[in-house]
Amino acid sequence: MNEFYNQPAVNWAKQNLSKPVGIKLRFSSRWGKIFANLLIFSVPLTFFITGVVLKLKGGVDPVSSDGALAFGFILLIPTGIIAGIGVYMQKKFAKSLDTDGVKTSFGRKFNWGKLYCVDHVSKIIDRGRVSDRVIKDNQLELVFENGKVIIPPLIHDREQIWNLINSMPVQVRDDGVVRANQAVKITESKIENKDTKSVPVLSPEELIKNLNSRPLTAQETSRKLKREEDE
Repeated sequence: MNEFYNQPAVNWAKQNLSKPVGIKLRFSSRWGKIFANLLIFSVPLTFFITGVVLKLKGGVDPVSSDGALAFGFILLIPTGIIAGIGVYMQKKFAKSLDTDGVKTSFGRKFNWGKLYCVDHVSKIIDRGRVSDRVIKDNQLELVFENGKVIIPPLIHDREQIWNLINSMPVQVRDDGVVRANQAVKITESKIENKDTKSVPVLSPEELIKNLNSRPLTAQETSRKLKREEDE
């Protein structure tokens, strides 16, 4: 059984990634992270601050201040889950590309030889009764044999990164469906193992030419001689 190995992707990386390419998220700086977290926790913080102010002010019904604090605590649960999902998703985000493969934000490495395809994933925004809004090519997903790496939309130099990935000789998909007019398709004949040899693919004209140039069998020779005698 031959082991999967994407040699074209490995050769492409050696030619195009002699210098590592970093993928930097927007709002990834210290102040950017602080701003993002404040935005996520702004609602529960508002209730906490309101409850504290009411208690310090005095002369206010304790139910109001206690209710604000309790409601703020309850809202911490969904906002905390959202923040946790964000951190979990970031472990699949690509951090850099080099000749060996892709490195994620959490330090995991994926080798180009194990790359199956690049999937251009759309984002669907549900607008209720109105037709859903679809954002095509929202993010890229590099699908490897042992996992998946995401290149999110909110990154610096997005267009350059997209163009670089699109130049890769690998199967391309749109929302999981193989792109019909892609320039390069990875087939089994192109995924070579070091111990196997690729089989050349001949065109119909070359096949006919080879058939005509091969030696005739005894039966075919007999039929040819008979046709010549009849003529």
